[in-house]
Amino acid sequence: MKLQFALVLSFPILIGLVGCDKGISTISGNAVKCGDENSLQLIKTLLKDNTQSYVKNIASNEGVTTDSAALRASASQIDFTLADVRTSKTDPNSTKVFCVAALSTTLNSELVNRANFVTDYYEQVNLSELAFEQDIEMDNNTISYSLEYAIQPTDDGTNIYGQLQNGTELFDFIGTAIVNSMQKNSVQSLKSQQQKAKVATKLAQSKAQEDERALVAEATVLARREAAGELAEVSAEQAKSKATMDYKRSELNKLWNSASDEVKESLAEGQREWVAERDEICVNRAREADPAWQEYVRTECITELIGERYYEVKEYIDNYE
Repeated sequence: MKLQFALVLSFPILIGLVGCDKGISTISGNAVKCGDENSLQLIKTLLKDNTQSYVKNIASNEGVTTDSAALRASASQIDFTLADVRTSKTDPNSTKVFCVAALSTTLNSELVNRANFVTDYYEQVNLSELAFEQDIEMDNNTISYSLEYAIQPTDDGTNIYGQLQNGTELFDFIGTAIVNSMQKNSVQSLKSQQQKAKVATKLAQSKAQEDERALVAEATVLARREAAGELAEVSAEQAKSKATMDYKRSELNKLWNSASDEVKESLAEGQREWVAERDEICVNRAREADPAWQEYVRTECITELIGERYYEVKEYIDNYE
């Protein structure tokens, strides 16, 4: 019996099939061409579907709690242009045609700026540098990519089916940009709180310096040192906790990649339920902790649940029939 549970991946493969039921009757012999209007529209639909799927999976994998409707809306605004379409190969035993096209899409300037705001705050590379690292060609926010795909009509000529042959790195890059951009407001709020805290600290220091009573001044200095020590401890523990969580997630991803496509498909169905349960459990645990330690508690909780998930998934893969 196949169990119904799944896991989150940083780099899922979402290349699949999409059908279209328009325009076939006008094509002689139920044949299709790479540059037909219906074929291109079909592939663009598949590109948008894959983009939305990657955005959803990346957000779930990173524990981003941004509104899912907003994520879908941002993904749907990505428009793809296909040019220089050509046939790369035909199948002599079927009506399938293999195609290559020059894909281009321009990321909205606001989206790029929001994403870079977030990566700058976390001291990560901006989108241009990330594109360079991932061998994605991007110039002035415009991405160029050589897309490979296949199209084929059904035997009765009523539908066209399309399948992408590549594009995982493209979808991962765009998905990461969208997810980062959607975090700008929360990061901006966090940054504002930190700036207010700095101002409050300076005011407290100034007041302490002006206080004429030595006892009060000494108590203020002591309190400030204790607060700084606690903040340093929280920061250090959080850094270690996040490193452990990232390692656990990496091990889980490696395990997933070792599974067959059939196993992955079987596991994928229960993904949303597992992620929702994980987030609910960890948020509730964090709320019970001291405010300064809430993020640390949440990270520790995610690490624990990912660790348990690893052995569940491993047992499922080992015993899958």
